Amino acid sequence: MKRLLILTLLFLTACSSSQGPASFFAQTPTPFNLNLESTSEEIQTAMLESATRWTTLQMNGSITWYLPDGSTQSFSEQVWLDPLNSRYHIELSAIPNSADKTVKLSDGKTITNIGYLANTVEQFPYPDFARVGQYIPPVQAGVAYPNPIWGQIGTPLSEMAFSSDFAQSDGTFIPLAIESVAGRSVLVVSWTFRENASPSWKLWLDTQTALILKMQEFGKEGGETLQGERVVESITYDASFDDTVFALPADIPQVIQPTRAASNPVITESAPASAEEAGELYFFLQPRQQGQSIELVKVSGACVYNSANCPPLEKISAPFLFNFTLNALSWSPDGKYAAFSYSDQPNGTPTKLWLFDAGAKTWNSLAEFPFIDPPFWSPDGAWIAFRTQDGVGGEDVYVIRADGSELKSVSTSLPPEGRPYIMDGWFGDSIIMRSALLSGSDSLFLVSPADGSARPMFNFELTKSQFVSAPDASSLAFAEYDEATRVHSLKVMDASGSNSATVAQFTGGSIYPLVWSPDSNLLAFNYYGDTNGMPKAQVFVVSRAEENLSLVYEGSTVGRLLFSPNGKYLLVEETTSASGGHLYWVNLATLDLNILEAPGLSTEYNWYAPSWRP
Repeated sequence: MKRLLILTLLFLTACSSSQGPASFFAQTPTPFNLNLESTSEEIQTAMLESATRWTTLQMNGSITWYLPDGSTQSFSEQVWLDPLNSRYHIELSAIPNSADKTVKLSDGKTITNIGYLANTVEQFPYPDFARVGQYIPPVQAGVAYPNPIWGQIGTPLSEMAFSSDFAQSDGTFIPLAIESVAGRSVLVVSWTFRENASPSWKLWLDTQTALILKMQEFGKEGGETLQGERVVESITYDASFDDTVFALPADIPQVIQPTRAASNPVITESAPASAEEAGELYFFLQPRQQGQSIELVKVSGACVYNSANCPPLEKISAPFLFNFTLNALSWSPDGKYAAFSYSDQPNGTPTKLWLFDAGAKTWNSLAEFPFIDPPFWSPDGAWIAFRTQDGVGGEDVYVIRADGSELKSVSTSLPPEGRPYIMDGWFGDSIIMRSALLSGSDSLFLVSPADGSARPMFNFELTKSQFVSAPDASSLAFAEYDEATRVHSLKVMDASGSNSATVAQFTGGSIYPLVWSPDSNLLAFNYYGDTNGMPKAQVFVVSRAEENLSLVYEGSTVGRLLFSPNGKYLLVEETTSASGGHLYWVNLATLDLNILEAPGLSTEYNWYAPSWRP
């Protein structure tokens, strides 16, 4: 069975961070006394102020999602929270596949996210705006301020520690019973949105802290169909934590200095290109010191082709601060525009779809939704496709023209039992969609941007995987994992789903990311494996004709791979090199490896989320 790899967000409705007012308290105030006589307003106030009734927290519990097809997904989660010092330690594991584990850490200075299944490590400074201690959100009609600390975490059980996230919408709390959960007295309450007739949540609130110890979810519209349940099984308040709780685990991938690999050249010559043909590299500079801001910058592609004639780095201004999770710019085929989803609000929502005009250096907002995933351009540049989320489980896929016209939903024709769906990009003039459910339908669908009609891509079902279309839409590449043999296979098949060929195989590990060259002749991919007990990232390039599999790069953790516009060079985003997260390029004719250099570009910053403007 093919495992589904999710790099950035583990859950589809993870929220962004906030810049609401910070509150720090030296002592814990008098406990609440929630009971069956508590009014809706008293319950809401207690939840809004819950964070002031504890200083540290350790809890374990379970999460179960009830899927439309009758199946379930289960997870276990362990949580250590020290909000006064901006520290946390979260371990989230799938049940029964405990190898599918995510660890999220903050020592108060650095955030580390570790994906054990994909063997990935991401690190970045803890943002100043999330240093909020015992946070009480401002009360403002129609606006919600998620806890900024939880905005860095995004896991389901940890969110229950921040009750205020569930107390900022207009609705009614009704006390139902007094029970016991995890050895604590709890008040059972239902919450109904003011526009609904049935409850959306049922909460078990600690009577002294108003922290949520159990939660049942019935969907945005409310009702009686249980969609999810989260349960705290043990909890300890106000314990003293040793610093080792928030330290990096010993089994994470060790930093390896990126090296050139001893392999065969991929192409015969690396013809030079003019500055215009070389394009431009856009990426983000992330400072390592607190108090400095993330910046978007660009350098000429000529810095790769001919470093002696490399113009200085240029900073690109934007009408918003880069405070939240960042993705690479998505360029139109002609390189004139970039699409970018980002919020210009301090609490991270709503998200806007921005159109950046590279020539005029202007930003124009095309659409706005609570949350927008990274967008994709159609191969002809006629459409921008993007997936939206409402923050409470709802999702949809839209298309829009670059001039902001013809905004419309295109996912309504997809089978409802497969929701939520993932968008893998474009295949010719259609959008590739597949179910995100581990036990859902395994069929691929092609969705028309014109009328939203959906049709199965093939007449048979495939194991779950991300399918990457060649630019000429002649082939699909995908990675497949056989749990019985532990073999990872990189495969290529034609547009009809037939003539599948294996171009590379590995035992264990994982394959991600996977990209095509602009001429559709080469595939570049990263393999996370283990060499003599040392985790390692290895980048390979292979031809579509299954020829000349070449190892071109070895490092620690690879984020993105980009071919140059002429396909002669490969850019590698190394996120944890010995000198930090930086960009390296490989000459595919000579396999020479170099770090990106440009006047004004400093290795004192982390460089990440690159995109290559053609």
